[in-house]
Amino acid sequence: MIAPETAGPSPRPAGAAPPQLKELIGLDQPAATRLFGAAVERSEQPPATIWRYRTETCELDLFFYLDLRSGQMRTLHYSFKGAVTDAIGRQNCLSELVAGRRS
Repeated sequence: MIAPETAGPSPRPAGAAPPQLKELIGLDQPAATRLFGAAVERSEQPPATIWRYRTETCELDLFFYLDLRSGQMRTLHYSFKGAVTDAIGRQNCLSELVAGRRS
């Protein structure tokens, strides 16, 4: 369960900078779709629902769990794969994913 003060990041205007890594925690599914578009893969690993986003150089998996207070699925975990070895690489991956959404 997510505490009320971490119920999720505030909505971003179109064209805004990509989210910071810490902002991935608490995203609900509509917010993730607004940021990154439709996931290229969706899978279930109860109790989580996993959405995968992919660029040519990296992948981001968002793990959604049910927030009992709001009744919404929110991210409590994420993982990166591919050419992402440090915080700068992860942030670059987020930038690529957001840029891909806009193109």
